Amino acid sequence: MRDKYLYFGLDAAASESFDNQTAQSVTLDTSNFDNPTPDGENFIANGGLKVTITSGAGTTWGSHYGSPVNSAVVEIHPNALTYHATSGAITVATAAADAVYGWTKSATGGENDWVVTQLKPYLAGNGFVYNSRYLRGMHYQSATTTELHFQGKTGEMGATDDVDTITITHGNDKHKEFMQGLTDIIADDKAVSGMVVIADDMRGIVMPHDNASIASVAQTATAS
Repeated sequence: MRDKYLYFGLDAAASESFDNQTAQSVTLDTSNFDNPTPDGENFIANGGLKVTITSGAGTTWGSHYGSPVNSAVVEIHPNALTYHATSGAITVATAAADAVYGWTKSATGGENDWVVTQLKPYLAGNGFVYNSRYLRGMHYQSATTTELHFQGKTGEMGATDDVDTITITHGNDKHKEFMQGLTDIIADDKAVSGMVVIADDMRGIVMPHDNASIASVAQTATAS
């Protein structure tokens, strides 16, 4: 049985809506996104965010998008997006500047509705990876939660915070199904290798065993 790296994504994806925009750009704020907002000009290019815009009668689209009907929600191609490294400003190239991937805002009031959605973690605590060899046990916590206990990430036995607890929220009385699914993943060397996503709240992904039962995941470090 080989080691498996078990990934737990703890935070739901942030999302921010910008209605009736009058410019080709918007700026993220910390009322919806974690503070600080993501930094690095390549955050969108690397798949960290996506931008969708609702098509209106007065908008102009690049050839990549075809001819979206009014009220259609269209995801903007990353090639048309520029992200400011520190301010969080996102700009879409106009269709005149980029005839393939660009978009030109409508001059009509009530159009130009944007939604910016987070796709990847960017702050400490957004996600955790544990080697399966450090899983010390699992147990019933409540009718809808199961706790996984790992040796603390410091690797120190007897330290103040030497046990890390992952709490899985799942369907009522689904403890056995969850535990069986996790142990099957850990024991399966043929079908599973490397890092395995057990639960990722941000992307809405859970492990393939009884996936309908897992609702969310949380992590705490506690003394043993």
